Amino acid sequence: MDDRVLTRKTLRRGRLRRQLLLPVVLACAYSPPPAVAQVREVVIDGDTVGVEGGVMAGVSAAALRANPDEYAGARLRWTVRFLSLERAEPERIDFYEGEPFLLARAPDPGDGLVYIAVPPELLEAAEKLRPLRPLDVLVKVRTGRSALLRVPILDLLALY
Repeated sequence: MDDRVLTRKTLRRGRLRRQLLLPVVLACAYSPPPAVAQVREVVIDGDTVGVEGGVMAGVSAAALRANPDEYAGARLRWTVRFLSLERAEPERIDFYEGEPFLLARAPDPGDGLVYIAVPPELLEAAEKLRPLRPLDVLVKVRTGRSALLRVPILDLLALY
């Protein structure tokens, strides 16, 4: 059997997704001889895949605060506890004035709070969130330790 890789492109949430093949064996009832195809399907999405796609795993808010320069620009997939949607005041120098952000508890409750800046395209979804609910997010580290409160400031890339 020849090894062939088939790819298919689809759109999901406005992002281009690539589909590769995963093990599923199909037997076709053609004779002679019976045809056998091996189909493999894996969804690859640059914003949601593991370490090979640039998303870091197992990084805590404490690690971000301890090494802010090391994690600047890193992408993380976290589950946070949403507290509220706020707008940045002029005193918050790590945000643009009036920029919307989520106030949330870090994945490990002992790590305290994190601020997650919300881009305009996700603001409508963020306004529908309920307080104290777990929230799966994909974020990019703006700074691991803010100048004012010493907490991580993140940019929201996706809500799950």
